[in-house]
Parts: sequence; C-alpha cells; structure tokens
Amino acid sequence: MKKRLKLLTLIAIIIIIINIYFFTFNSFAVTQNISVDINSLNSSKYPSFMEKIQELKKSHPNWNFKILYTGINWEEAIAYEYTGHEKSPKNLVPDSTSYSGDWICDLCGNTTYDSGNWKCASISAIKYMMDPRASLNQSDIFQFLELSYNEQIGYSKDTLKKMLSGTFLDNDKYIETIMNSCKQYKVNPYYIVARIIQEQGKNGSVLVKGQGYNGEYVGIYNVFNIGAAGSGKEKVILNGLKKAQNYGWTSIELALTGGIQIISSSYIAVGQNTLYFQKFDVENSDGKMYWHQYMQNILAAQTEGETLRKTFANINAIDNSYTFIIPVYENMPQNTTSRPSTKKTNSNIDADLVKVNVTTSLKLRNEPNGTKTNGYLYSGEIVTRLEKATSKLNGTYWDKVLKSDGTSGYAARCTFDGENPYKDYLISIGTEPELKEELVKTLDTKTQNNEKGDVNGDGKISSSDYVLIKNHIMGTNVLNDNAQKLADYNDDGKISSSDYVLIKNYIMNR
Repeated sequence: MKKRLKLLTLIAIIIIIINIYFFTFNSFAVTQNISVDINSLNSSKYPSFMEKIQELKKSHPNWNFKILYTGINWEEAIAYEYTGHEKSPKNLVPDSTSYSGDWICDLCGNTTYDSGNWKCASISAIKYMMDPRASLNQSDIFQFLELSYNEQIGYSKDTLKKMLSGTFLDNDKYIETIMNSCKQYKVNPYYIVARIIQEQGKNGSVLVKGQGYNGEYVGIYNVFNIGAAGSGKEKVILNGLKKAQNYGWTSIELALTGGIQIISSSYIAVGQNTLYFQKFDVENSDGKMYWHQYMQNILAAQTEGETLRKTFANINAIDNSYTFIIPVYENMPQNTTSRPSTKKTNSNIDADLVKVNVTTSLKLRNEPNGTKTNGYLYSGEIVTRLEKATSKLNGTYWDKVLKSDGTSGYAARCTFDGENPYKDYLISIGTEPELKEELVKTLDTKTQNNEKGDVNGDGKISSSDYVLIKNHIMGTNVLNDNAQKLADYNDDGKISSSDYVLIKNYIMNR
C-alpha cells in the first residue's frame, strides 16, 4: 500500500512539473492589435497589402477589412511551421502530381504520412500558403472571413436554405437548428454550412446516415467528423461514431448543436476566428501560438474558403456585407511569395535544420549558458536553428533552436573549450550532403508500425512519449492520427490519464 501511495505521489509531482513546463514554453511575449484603418497601412513595412485590399474593396464595396498586426517576425513564423520532419510534419501536401516538385520537402522526400496519402510540405510551400498577399484576391480571400457571429450582418435563413439546397441538410428544422446554435455559440452560420459541406459533401457520409457501421452505432450522427481519425477507412468511421456516441448525438440536430459548440469553444472563442488562423495559429489571444492547428493539410484554409466563395456566388450573395481579418508580419519580403512549381527547380531546405549529434541528450537552456532547462534535445533529432551564435560564452557557442513540438531554447553547438575530444553537437543538414542523404534514406524506409506507447516513433517507450501523451490530453499539442493510435495504450478507443499512468508504470518497472 505504501509503495502504491509513493508511486501515485511521484506521478502527481511529475504531472505538476509537466503542467508548469508546457504552460511556460508555449507562452509568447508578443503584443498584437487589430485595426480597421486600412489606409494607414505602412507600405514600406508591409508592402503591397494596402494596394491589394483597396482593389478588393473597390470591386466589393460592402466588404470590410481588419488588419491583425501579429508582431511576429516572418522568418520566425515560417521556422515554427517547418517542423516535425520524420515524425509528424506540421504541414502536409496531397500526394499528387498537382503538388509535386517544389511543393515537397527535400528532407522528407518521398516519405508519406497519414496513411500514405500525404507528403511533407516544403518551406517554399509554407511561405506561399502563409503569405496573405498571395491570397488577397477574389478567389482565395474567404479563408480570412471572420467566423465569429456578427449581429450587424443580419444572417438570413433564406441564404442558408440556398446554401443547403440539394444537400442532406435541406430541411427547415436543420436550418433552424444551425441558425439558433450559431447565435447561441457566437459562430458565423455561413462558415458552419461551408465546413459541413467540406466535411460531408452534398449527400453526406456514413457518419450522418444514422445506419451505423457493421451493425454498430446505429442511430448515431457526427456531422462535423469530430474524432473521426485513425489508420484506414473503417477505423476513421468507427472512431467518429464512437466519439459521437460519447457525446450523445442521437440525432442530426444534436450533432449540429454539439459540433457547433465544440468549434466555438475550441477555436472561435480562443481567437482563431478565421480559417487561416485555424490552420496557422499565429493569433495570440490565449498566450500560445503555433500549436493549435485544425489539420495538417496546408491547403485546408484555402480549400474551405473556396467552398464559401463558390457557395456565395451560386446564391448571388458574393457582394453581401462580410468582414475579413488580414494578418501582417514583421520583416516580410518586398515581393509576394510565388506559387511553387510542380517541377523541381530549387532546394527546399533553406531553413537551417540541424541534426543533434550526441550520445543520449543535450540540455535546452532558457538563455545562452542559462541555469534553467526548457527541455532536451535527443540523439538523432532534427531541429530548426533560429539563431546561430557568433561568439562564445563560457567556452562554447550557444545556438537558439526550435523542436518540432514547439519547444525552443539555447543549446551548446559543440564541446566546451578544454574538453577532449572535440565534437560538434549540432550538425547543419544544409551543409552536409551525406547527412541529408542519410536522413532522407532513413525517412523513406521508416515504418509507422511502431509499438504501442512509442508515440514519437523513436523505437523505444520513454519519458518523451509520456510527455507527448500528457501534452495531448492537456490540449497543448494535439497528436496526429498515427501517434494517437500509439498513445491509446490500453486500447479503449480514447487517450486519457489511464494511458499515461500505464506508460509511466512501464517505464519505472522495466
């Protein structure tokens, strides 16, 4: 009994430490503000923004624009998005000829992710999709549509009826449910309809038929595909239906209301009130950035925005009163980022990626030669170098690096003066062709059939996996589909405290 109490006490202490740790490193000291004064945009600091917005305003006088001054350095934003190589890239492109060539990350190459249908997005692709100027046109603008409820717009049931005409929701009671729920939870109903069409199509998938799957979950509905994740079609469907059953969604109306509430609380209420912000978490209302993305698909915001635009155009509502929120970054390039070619024309590892060259681990400090530890770099890990030190402090160079989970800090680049033998701890992939080839080969042959509990896919179950699971449960950094499958240690279909306690016990007793 005493041994059990000691174990539980130890686990509680670890949880407290992890809570403090994650809430610390995900905090960003960035001041952001929103302005409706488009004409005061400084064209020298934010080139081409004002001109492009004014052109849109000229064509659509009823459209309104807000500017979010993110306060974020452009290259920093790109560095935070260009992470996760080998394990779970933050941005993926479809595995198709339309997104080949310069769209594909040179490091990951032909490695596929998420059941083999996606590849890691190149840094060129990330820059193109994140540069708001590339989307300030009539085709792509709706990814910036403000998604929170706006009483002044005067949302119309007739508009919703036109949007839903010929779909599985073409029913007055469903339209009434959408209108009432969106008003209650402060969400733009036009966006909700576009999201449903994006998720379900016009006819609706098996998740909204109420017929269950293979005799299970009959009478259960999941309109927004919430929790529908996993490896393979059957797993995705069953997970989605199980999640809906847990929520008690035994009708289309309940699934609509419940889904709208989740979207509101998880995204709109925390400041991610455009499709762009849901894909690229650069809005700082909750004090955390870069971690809370709706999906890895780099095209998600643009695609759903296009669905909105087409829907509005089809019902002659394109010139209605809409508000768009446009983010601007500091130190952006003068020219708008060009669309990547589908042919290979340049190297897409222009970020300073480094491989950690240590026997076990390397401390990540809070500042150069700092006394506090932000985390650890592990042998063979690939990280992004944000700053390269030009002078030594206490006998070595301290480079600022960024891990794929969002942790950043300072690490020693090499051994300290006087230590023998000399060793480089951080080896730049861009300057080591052999290293790049070795890593690409490793990625191409790496399998995702890892052991249960090995969440980070490094071939062992360790404290790193425990932390990732705790992080997922806290909502600090959501795991991808494959990692969630590995994190469900007890195979009960959900990731909970039971899983990380079991894994912790395994680690302590092996």
